[in-house]
Amino acid sequence: MTTDERELCWAELERATRERAHAFRQPVVMSVDEEGYPSGRVLTLRAVDRQNARLRFHVDRRSPKFAHWMRQPVAAAVFYDGPAKWQIRVKGLIDVHFDDDVARAAWDTTHPMGKRTYLTTEAPGVEVDWEIKSLFPAGLELRRPTFEESEAGYANFAVVLLEVVEVDSLHLAKDGHKRFQIIDELHSVRRLAP
Repeated sequence: MTTDERELCWAELERATRERAHAFRQPVVMSVDEEGYPSGRVLTLRAVDRQNARLRFHVDRRSPKFAHWMRQPVAAAVFYDGPAKWQIRVKGLIDVHFDDDVARAAWDTTHPMGKRTYLTTEAPGVEVDWEIKSLFPAGLELRRPTFEESEAGYANFAVVLLEVVEVDSLHLAKDGHKRFQIIDELHSVRRLAP
């Protein structure tokens, strides 16, 4: 692990978008809430643009995290692979897209069951009655929506692009941990004490 650490990290993140069981596929991604606290949740890594140092996630526009990023467009993410004992932390700037070409292209390539998520009748985080069995519209509780049915979810869909400013890669090992800081705009990879 030397200056190739940057390539190693980006290649593994790209791999995570293709392999559903990859440990890096669902990182914890953090925003800053209204009170200034970190607010984390697990999101699915949808795409990696290594050349532009961007990670793509999809979110519901009705969710608190969407409001957080509209107000303060910064984020951090933590990826962890337990068996490999490898942690990647990234921090960067957020670019939110909805009702535009970026969002439409992502929506059009989203699997119908993925689109179903955006059809719920209540916004994420809203308190609901204990007696409600499903938050999906009647008839969609247990089935994949048709193309026409799924289109209603587009109104709730947004793409979040995390422009990576810094990567911190940590490999845990019995013979000594190894940690690297990667700052793309400086084309810099530095080894740090773990």
